[in-house]
Amino acid sequence: MVFITVIRHAIQQRSRMFLPTPIHLPRESRSKSQPLLQEAAIIHSVEHGFPQLLPSGNINKDRTCMIDECYFLGFRVLTKLKSLIRNEMNNVGGQELCLSAVGRKTIWETSDRWNLMHEELFKFKDHDEEYCLSPTHEEAITKLVSSVCKSLPRSNYPLLVYQITWKYRNERNYRHGLLRTKEFLMKDLYSFHRDEECARVVYDQVCDAYERIFKKLELNCFKVPADSGLMGGSLNHEFLAVSPVGEDTLLVCPECNRGSLKNKAQCEHTQKVEQRAIEIGHCFLLGDRYTKAFNAIEGSSDIAVDKKPLVMGCYGIGVTRLMAATVEILTPKDSDDIQWPRRIVPYQVAILPPKKGSPEEVNGNENTLGRLLNLTNTEWFVDDRTDLTIGYRLKDCQKMGIPIVIAFGKRATKQNLCEIIDVYNHRTEYLDYEDTLKFIQDYYSAFC
Repeated sequence: MVFITVIRHAIQQRSRMFLPTPIHLPRESRSKSQPLLQEAAIIHSVEHGFPQLLPSGNINKDRTCMIDECYFLGFRVLTKLKSLIRNEMNNVGGQELCLSAVGRKTIWETSDRWNLMHEELFKFKDHDEEYCLSPTHEEAITKLVSSVCKSLPRSNYPLLVYQITWKYRNERNYRHGLLRTKEFLMKDLYSFHRDEECARVVYDQVCDAYERIFKKLELNCFKVPADSGLMGGSLNHEFLAVSPVGEDTLLVCPECNRGSLKNKAQCEHTQKVEQRAIEIGHCFLLGDRYTKAFNAIEGSSDIAVDKKPLVMGCYGIGVTRLMAATVEILTPKDSDDIQWPRRIVPYQVAILPPKKGSPEEVNGNENTLGRLLNLTNTEWFVDDRTDLTIGYRLKDCQKMGIPIVIAFGKRATKQNLCEIIDVYNHRTEYLDYEDTLKFIQDYYSAFC
């Protein structure tokens, strides 16, 4: 059997994937995701505090994030996660933009956060002017809105804009791989309103969108009131997911399944379970904390109104942190194999042809294998390293977190069937070609 000749370019080849061997693995880390992601070459750590996510395959149609014929798993996952978040932000009326990562000292002084966030900012000078790499963009977006709001028609409100961009924080205690780093990908949405009532309606809508995002990622999260810290504002909630590596202390009531931060307990029941949790999202109603400072007032080009600062909200999700958090929470304890949310798996299906020189290759199920390899599906890949045993390649797939593996071993080949290995549910079935496709369609229909 010569199966390589029938592989279409739409089916990725494992031999072409850029999966470098980890240079070093973390020692005695409390994090589950950090060693698993590095061992599976999902991320690659060259410098401490700056994990690398290398290129993906042809997952996006415009090919803007693709290096030809070099495929890397971490970026595929991240691209799918961004798409899921982007869809929910668009559904609540968000408009995507991209702000500069560089912030001038003067706008940070306007909000007084140049000094308040002094140790967290990466600061630098250029031609005697001082700048920082932005860890967040409240100042930048409010200055932008203040420069145009006097000419905006009333129909533009509420105004919701968001971005998914890299942020920078001079994190001294970086740790746990993607959970706490100096550079991280964040989705930050900012809303501007004519009054507090409208702001609260949108606040609830975005919080609901966050809960839908986390549900689609198969996470059980708790929305809890929290402290505003340096952000300011009158109302804010954290979204927390239980994990031993989390840095927040959550009190969970077994009777009502509600949670609260340890210093903000609100449940009436006396029996509460203390658990560690990861913050995976945060929403703030900021009032006029920034709009007043930047003179972003409710001017209008189509009607005379009283000049007063716009009411503002901001809503953040650490995207790279969320990616790692899903691994922390969904991967079974003491497992060496990653388990992803089904919506963001790097690949949905892996195909394992027979080992080179084996009886299965010589007398194998060429017709079924050939039909599978000719499917135009960028969510499948074939492990074409046929010098390795099926068992070895299967272990590789499990380590990557591939949910379904189609193997052509002895029994499957002899019976002219596909061996379907449901990795996450630990079961195996032998099906013909048509039933194999139906099995895969049914499997993912519940999630995608």
